[in-house]
Amino acid sequence: MMTLIDRESYVKKKMRPITFAGLAILALLVIFHFSFGSIALIALAATAGYGYLKNTIYPEEWQEQHDKHIQESRDLDEEQFRSLTAQHLPVLARKKRMLVTYDDYGNVIYDRWAKEKEYYIDKLDYVAYSTPFYKGLYPREQRRLLDDIVDEYMASHDEESVYSEEMSPIEYEHHCADLLWQQGWDTRVTQGSGDQGVDVLAVKYGIQLALQCKKYASPVGNKAVQEIIAGKGFYGADVGLVVSNNTYTLSARQLALSHSIILLHHEDLANIDELLGIQESPV
Repeated sequence: MMTLIDRESYVKKKMRPITFAGLAILALLVIFHFSFGSIALIALAATAGYGYLKNTIYPEEWQEQHDKHIQESRDLDEEQFRSLTAQHLPVLARKKRMLVTYDDYGNVIYDRWAKEKEYYIDKLDYVAYSTPFYKGLYPREQRRLLDDIVDEYMASHDEESVYSEEMSPIEYEHHCADLLWQQGWDTRVTQGSGDQGVDVLAVKYGIQLALQCKKYASPVGNKAVQEIIAGKGFYGADVGLVVSNNTYTLSARQLALSHSIILLHHEDLANIDELLGIQESPV
């Protein structure tokens, strides 16, 4: 990393030997009895050259070095930031997949992921690399860089979703969506509030599924079936499903049967096309 001084000091440092050389030449011209006219012309040309160096050449030279210094400093700062966040990338990628959702109009909702980024960066033990001319990444730049780092990780790590008993209900919804996505379904997780009883919507071959995902410690009852009946109608879905890690009560099974609602364990989603009798795109 180069050592950089301020522009005024840089120009003065560069001009000092030129000033001394100019004075020495002027003294020699006098000593060797050059005519006043000749000395005046030489002095005039030297003054023009001196001004050009002082006001144009050396300031531009300093600016080039300054820009190079800033870029090198930023590269070091970004490298430091990337190194610090590397250990958290698996969790960050899972969080982004979980928190970035879509509304009913297909608009991407980043609000919850934006809050998560702010929280993460606030808790991150990040000390910016700084110099007198570079003050480190601004918070906005840190958030943008974090997004880029997470996206790069997600693009190079096509990780299979694995069920865990420690999953939160929201994580379970994303797990179910991931299982469908692995089977070629275009999935989106609804936003939670105002979802009309539907946690995941999935489309393939023009067929739309509406899922209610329940991670329960006990058998799933009527309420989940009632919610997906309403949600299926609200979204105009072709098929309504309740997916759970547990079993279903007798009354839930009876209600589902009477309304053509499919009750599944999340492991069944690996064979969803076969269960629905989908072999290829309908003509």
